[in-house]
Amino acid sequence: MTLTGRRFADMRHISISQINMFGRCGEQWRRRYLERDIFPPGIAAHVGSGVHFAAEVNYRPKIDTGEDQPLDVLTDAAAEKYEQKIRDGVFIPREQRASAMSDIAKGKDRAVSLTRVYAGVIAPTMRPAYVEERVELQVDGLPVPFLGILDCLGVDNHLSDLKTSSRKWNQARADHELQPTLYQQLVKELTGAPPTAITFDILVAAKRLAAQRVLTTRNDEDFAILIRRTQLMLAQIEAGIFPPAQPGAWICSPKWCGYWWSCPHIPPHKKILPPAGV
Repeated sequence: MTLTGRRFADMRHISISQINMFGRCGEQWRRRYLERDIFPPGIAAHVGSGVHFAAEVNYRPKIDTGEDQPLDVLTDAAAEKYEQKIRDGVFIPREQRASAMSDIAKGKDRAVSLTRVYAGVIAPTMRPAYVEERVELQVDGLPVPFLGILDCLGVDNHLSDLKTSSRKWNQARADHELQPTLYQQLVKELTGAPPTAITFDILVAAKRLAAQRVLTTRNDEDFAILIRRTQLMLAQIEAGIFPPAQPGAWICSPKWCGYWWSCPHIPPHKKILPPAGV
């Protein structure tokens, strides 16, 4: 397949986030990656960014020292990164703007609290060899390489992917995620061997904070299907076909999609705000 024209002028790689977004809503992908009409992430995403940065601050020196950083170093890192991301921009749904300042403050507290859970439960289990490692993989049949960033790959080739979530994951969710399918191949590209284990290390921001480790496995057949899925996505993009989300899908709402109010696939009568107080 040869990618031509304006649609692919800036396409340098294929990421799992692109594939997931196109699968949820091709129109959202078109607005984000083709039109470059970029909405900032929401509060929950910034919480995740804060926690991920704290983990990076912990793991990078640990490659050499084998020791975790003091807790206050990590919580400060999480708080500072969260505040920076908020300053860079945050998506607040219209119906939640009245409580925005309170919600933003709670988000910072959540980033710090989840970092404490990470430091106490997840961090001691990992001896990192690679941290936030950017890996590209060129595949026959695809015009541009896959790209992924490995959160933490241990000296034992254990791949840990750190997530924040409002609820615990079940095994089915972990097994259906596309990310490990690609990341197994990226680890092979990086080290010459597949990961000895792939785990989602999930920090759960429920009423009771918790850490959860979910093991998942992939094989080359899974990767072959991912390649085929990616080829189909690129063929649709090449043809200018951007399927909208299914009506009623969770992503297709003003709460989760910044493009909802200007989306051509939403009937105008649904874009009328109710009177104040209703």
